[in-house]
Amino acid sequence: MGIALFFGIRQFEITAFDSSALGLALWMVYWWITQPVPLYLTALLPIAVGVPFALIPNDILAQSYGNQMIFLFLGGFILALGIEKWKLHEQIAFSILRLFGRSPQRIIGGFMVSTALLSMWISNTATALMMLPIAMSVIQAIPRFREKRLFSIGLLLSIAFSANIGGTATLIGTPPNIQMAGILEQEFGMSISFFEWFLIGTPFMLIMLLITFFTVRFYFIKNAKFEMGAIEPRKLDPNQKRVLYLFLTVVGLWMGRTLLNDYMSIVINDTVIALSGAILLFVLPSTEKRPLLIWEDLTQLPWGILFLFGGGMALAAILAEANIVSFLVDVMKPLAGFPIFILLLVIFTVALFATELMSNLALVSLLIPLIAKFALELDLPLLGISAGVALSASCAFMLPVATPPNAIIYSSNMIKIKEMVKYGFLLNLIASLVVTCVIYVLFFI
Repeated sequence: MGIALFFGIRQFEITAFDSSALGLALWMVYWWITQPVPLYLTALLPIAVGVPFALIPNDILAQSYGNQMIFLFLGGFILALGIEKWKLHEQIAFSILRLFGRSPQRIIGGFMVSTALLSMWISNTATALMMLPIAMSVIQAIPRFREKRLFSIGLLLSIAFSANIGGTATLIGTPPNIQMAGILEQEFGMSISFFEWFLIGTPFMLIMLLITFFTVRFYFIKNAKFEMGAIEPRKLDPNQKRVLYLFLTVVGLWMGRTLLNDYMSIVINDTVIALSGAILLFVLPSTEKRPLLIWEDLTQLPWGILFLFGGGMALAAILAEANIVSFLVDVMKPLAGFPIFILLLVIFTVALFATELMSNLALVSLLIPLIAKFALELDLPLLGISAGVALSASCAFMLPVATPPNAIIYSSNMIKIKEMVKYGFLLNLIASLVVTCVIYVLFFI
């Protein structure tokens, strides 16, 4: 393979234009990995460098940073802020915990379901931040027993794992999903609806969550025996009800959009629905005689990640314009001789473990244009291969630096690095196999 790569490079004529584009890509990758500046600033290099060197036309640059998928995520962020402001997510979490019961495995199961469910709709960072203090209070409340520390580690790790897994189910649940959808729409003309992704992400999420639960139960709670005190029921206040009804309406419209468009004279998309729901939060009144959200609430919105989306899409466009993606696809063509299942397993495993070292959003920005073009060249399902890469990029369980939930749980000072690496590595292997199986069944059988 090394000789083939050498001759492939010798035979491929790289022009000065191509070299400049490749240099910018390597620069961004280096900064995304080493992070001498914030990730979000690196994402602005296509503007600062790409425009002066004529690496990307102005119209494509504008489309990259103004892609409708970015505004879909913005709408999702604002809806999540409404949920967080009125503490609706805490009500949901406590209701699920109360429903599941008070034995060790039921507590773990309740935390995992709560975390995954919330992570489908609000950022996995916010979900982990919210669930950590609840978990710490549970740990303090449970009676002393011989394996209490082991149970505590399992409970905390289950939150990190579930926060990463839960976001894979929806298009807005985790940044790699929306980034993949944006690149496919911009570079390959393929549009993915909220419902279409839900049909792909949900089976993976459910299977992975179930396997993770049994893994955690086997290693951490098989000998744990205690009974927690009862959790008192909580009632939703009027503001929480208003946010909940609006949120459920938005989700219902996302799910039934295609059917609605068949009967309406106007056509709406997922972005329109998300932004309409977000705007209504600034219109609907609260019991405090102010809107449910005010503009000052948006200071908590992670604006930088929107630049990261745009920078990734701009980089994908630059690589395509410079023919670098086509060149790399030619280099990868010998992989076409592998059986499909093995080929998928190799691609998804590489993507998953690479996510441990760099931002999953940056990884998707680099890999999706390459893998998508590779899929088209070999007449493989474009959505299937791309979805597998996006799912893999969300399954980094080994290191605190890999994802924000990992870092948040590690900050509790109750988990050692070697413990996270040990159990995270096992789940990484399981996740790469599960992603491969789900994509193979959905797209190749």
